[in-house]
Amino acid sequence: MSSLVTMKTIAAQAGVTQATVSMCLANNPRIPPATRTRIQAVAERLGYRPNPYVSALMRIRRQGRAHREMPVIALVNGLDDPAAWRQTAPPTVRLMLEGAVERAALRGYRTQEFWLHQDGMSPERFSGMLHARGIHGLLLGPLAYGAPTPALRWEHFASVRLGVPLPALTITTVCNDHYFSSLQVVRECHKLGYRRPGLVALHSHLERFHGRWDGGIGVGRQLLAGLKPVHSLLLENWDQLDPMAAWLKREQPDVIVSPSADVLQPHLKRLGWRVPGDVGLASLACPKQGHALSGIWQNGALIGATGMDTLISMLERNERGLPTQAHTVMVEGIWNPGRSLQAV
Repeated sequence: MSSLVTMKTIAAQAGVTQATVSMCLANNPRIPPATRTRIQAVAERLGYRPNPYVSALMRIRRQGRAHREMPVIALVNGLDDPAAWRQTAPPTVRLMLEGAVERAALRGYRTQEFWLHQDGMSPERFSGMLHARGIHGLLLGPLAYGAPTPALRWEHFASVRLGVPLPALTITTVCNDHYFSSLQVVRECHKLGYRRPGLVALHSHLERFHGRWDGGIGVGRQLLAGLKPVHSLLLENWDQLDPMAAWLKREQPDVIVSPSADVLQPHLKRLGWRVPGDVGLASLACPKQGHALSGIWQNGALIGATGMDTLISMLERNERGLPTQAHTVMVEGIWNPGRSLQAV
């Protein structure tokens, strides 16, 4: 089929107007789904391909509208406190918010933060509030541990999740590659001469991160010569560190790997363990690049920006609802040398 197939050609074949073809190809929800599917099938059969330069021009024209007409993207905070995402969440999670907001502004979109538990709203009412405000894009941020998966009216929104995938929801997710991060930590420790890496995390991490941290360390032991098995220490919370002394004596790790190395460091000092003199300490989530802790810098701002780019692309394709199969975009972390490891 000739590459000169146009919307006029499709309209003639399908017996509709060019305006209808345009809206169908843009997935405009004002057109019935059956009509959209039929017109899109005709376009595919004829070999129609949109001109990317024209598409880009139309996006620029839409983004050049008055500020009051610019679309708003909802940033949804699912933590227990309305200010937690900005103020008390871990540094990586706070940076995700900053990165998302900055990227939205760069792309010509406005953002507004909403607390999922605002005024005791039900998920149905919360969805209705966003829908009534004409909001079609939803960036789902952190959720409180143990909280149920939000039962929002997902069919109304283009949605992206920042953080670990949610098994009960086929939402598109953008997160750090936690498996590769832990494997990378083990590789860097191995280069320095460490042979007994031991993971210290919470019981909840095993479920929330789907065993990715444990998996990366386990595979590292198989790939790298001389690494010895060390049982992980799984705690109920970071306030109950008493089991660590017995674990250190029993397992004798020469380097501790943890997502909360900053919490463990003062406790190790109280136990009389010097870092890195007596034991190495590697973080799976360094607060920032150049930090004193050795480990992985996840670059939360890049994760947030990538999530926003993904969401904006969905909005500009007029996509709504959840995909039938979950999509996950993983961002690799960067090794931060720090000062909590040494050559041994």
